[in-house]
Amino acid sequence: MNAVEALKQKAQTSNLAYIKLLQKYRFDTNDLHYIFEGFDDQSFYFNYLQGLTKNYITHISLGKKQSLEIYNKIDWSIYDKRRIIIFIDRDYCRILGEPIPEDDNIYETTYYSIENYISNPEVLKRLIREILHFHEEVQVNQIVTKYEKELELFIKQIRPILAWVLTVRSHKLKANLNMIDLSKLFQINSDLTFLYLKIDKIAYLENVTHVKTPIVHLSGLKHWYNVMDATPTYKLYLRGKFEAWFLITFFNRLNGYLLKNYNHNSKVKTNINHSNALEIIGPRTSIPERFEKFLKQLFP
Repeated sequence: MNAVEALKQKAQTSNLAYIKLLQKYRFDTNDLHYIFEGFDDQSFYFNYLQGLTKNYITHISLGKKQSLEIYNKIDWSIYDKRRIIIFIDRDYCRILGEPIPEDDNIYETTYYSIENYISNPEVLKRLIREILHFHEEVQVNQIVTKYEKELELFIKQIRPILAWVLTVRSHKLKANLNMIDLSKLFQINSDLTFLYLKIDKIAYLENVTHVKTPIVHLSGLKHWYNVMDATPTYKLYLRGKFEAWFLITFFNRLNGYLLKNYNHNSKVKTNINHSNALEIIGPRTSIPERFEKFLKQLFP
């Protein structure tokens, strides 16, 4: 499927989701309607939504833009905002100064995306205990400390890639970031040490995203470094899927690490990959504070 066909499919999906919403919405019931960007989002949000009601209908828009198109099409003088809730990722819209509607029934993540919430030391601890069945507290804490140390190196090394992405996006170029395979650029070895591969990263990015780097002055790139430096937390500018890649890759190294260093054979049967990460890790994530407030305001 080429880029044009993909855009057409998303437009059709947006229209279908909108039509389905109108068809399923009943004015004589209190059913809730949840509009998600993607199928995986449900695994994260339902951990917190399940207590609201048993009567709900989900709608998948296949993208933030598509979700907001649905929002703009709905006649809110007729439809109840407390019954139609839209969930979107922050991504780079705020950093790039792109307008995003704000409303009582729109929840926008504080971080770049929901994947930034599933990637944290507490989640890693739970995965070690619940999936690898390793419960030695001192050693677990040492592993988590190692994770945090190597993550800092990863964030430092990925900043040029993020600056490139922001440069491309600021020039309105549509680079498909899902084509970026970080394992071609970085590795985590059997000792849980982060490594960066010495390849031309910009050439790789141009090749897989089919986007040429805009001609910019050095100050243009420096601007995005300054933006990142001024951001309160890296989770606002580090793409969620990139941070999730680090967590998943680190975790998948642990089975061999535990066997080698502590003679612990977890006999792990649960395989975490980028396709099922939200399904497995999402329910193990604590509710974001701002999302909890959002729900309390919507359903006092």
